[in-house]
Amino acid sequence: MMPDTATLRQQVYLLLEDPRRGSKLARLIDFSLIALIIANVLAVTLETIPGFYSAHHATFGTFDTISVAIFSAEYLLRVWASVEKTPTHPHWQARLAYMRSPLALIDLAAILPFFLGLLFSSNLQILRILRLFRIYKLTRYSPALSVLFTVIREEAAALTAAFSILSILLVFAATGAYLVEHQAQPEDFGSIPAAMWWALVTLTTVGYGDVTPITPLGRIFGGLITVLGVGMAALPAGIIASGLAYHLHRRRDHLRNEFRLALEDGKIDLGEGRQIELLRRELGISRDIAHTILSEVRLRQMPQPGCRCPACGHIFDPEEETQPPAPHPHPKGL
Repeated sequence: MMPDTATLRQQVYLLLEDPRRGSKLARLIDFSLIALIIANVLAVTLETIPGFYSAHHATFGTFDTISVAIFSAEYLLRVWASVEKTPTHPHWQARLAYMRSPLALIDLAAILPFFLGLLFSSNLQILRILRLFRIYKLTRYSPALSVLFTVIREEAAALTAAFSILSILLVFAATGAYLVEHQAQPEDFGSIPAAMWWALVTLTTVGYGDVTPITPLGRIFGGLITVLGVGMAALPAGIIASGLAYHLHRRRDHLRNEFRLALEDGKIDLGEGRQIELLRRELGISRDIAHTILSEVRLRQMPQPGCRCPACGHIFDPEEETQPPAPHPHPKGL
């Protein structure tokens, strides 16, 4: 007896999209897709070798066709099953929202060059190179890449401000270099757009040395821009680094709270342990760090011995050390 459409769609969603899935078939599908993505990246790389590609172009074409067929089926199945994520919404609205998501756009970009190539009679090299977008499909299966893209999305406002400042400095540096160097070096600093190459490599502290100021005023100005570039070029890296640290800290806090809730009754049963293990995998936290967090939670939930006054027997609670001390009930004269 064949399952109905809703049941089949739910099973497809659990296999492809559910972050807490743990069945062997789901893991097999994940590993197969990861291996296929890596094989496609290697194939595109090997195709750039002229002699190797000309000798095996038929094999490369067959492999690309099979890969596109698999990736297309995967994309269509994900779009079809995406209604299970928000079952209360209309089907067309849920599917449209999924198709506009970053991961769905990456999946579409992975197969689009093949179909674009069918529309053009000439063999465009750029379309073959665009197949390297398939490597970004690994974002779905790599917690590290997912964290990086999440941090970039969360820190988009700060990164935009940093790049805006860098753009202003780039124009300022190019303009200044043009004013002080265009007469001495008309080929390299003959215009502000031409001077932007020197400004870019100087602000980013790369300093290739192919274009350098030669006038005394130009060297003084170049040194000032170099000093400014040391601090300004580090702004985006600092924003991403702090965002990564904060995001990882939030993930560990999430796992710590789950341990704390599970240990309210003093032990973690089998069902709670499985849920925590699935959460640990989803968050990308190693087993060693998870064990450390569990030990910290257990240590904090252990009853702390109080301090008993030898005179009256009053027990002082260590957790009340930060509160104003209450009057001690000692009898007068003690």
